[in-house]
Amino acid sequence: MDGKNEVLDELYKSKLIKELMNNMGVRRQDFNDLEQEIYIILLEYDEEKVLQMSKKKQLKWFIIKLIQNQYFSSNSPFYKNYKKYYRLVDG
Repeated sequence: MDGKNEVLDELYKSKLIKELMNNMGVRRQDFNDLEQEIYIILLEYDEEKVLQMSKKKQLKWFIIKLIQNQYFSSNSPFYKNYKKYYRLVDG
């Protein structure tokens, strides 16, 4: 893999993030928004660190932690941008 974009491209093609979200109990209606939020975080993250995690096979565990932090925390950007409003609409 040459760079971070190639790593993220392979990650997208593998559908790993969707599988992890499904296994972690993320509601289907939240899949697209949460997945995009995870990719934004990964794109903004330091390129060398992403490449190191990919080479050491640690990227999956990093993504699991990102999903946990974004989806289950009431202080995360995902909560503030999306989930808070879902709660208002859902009642």
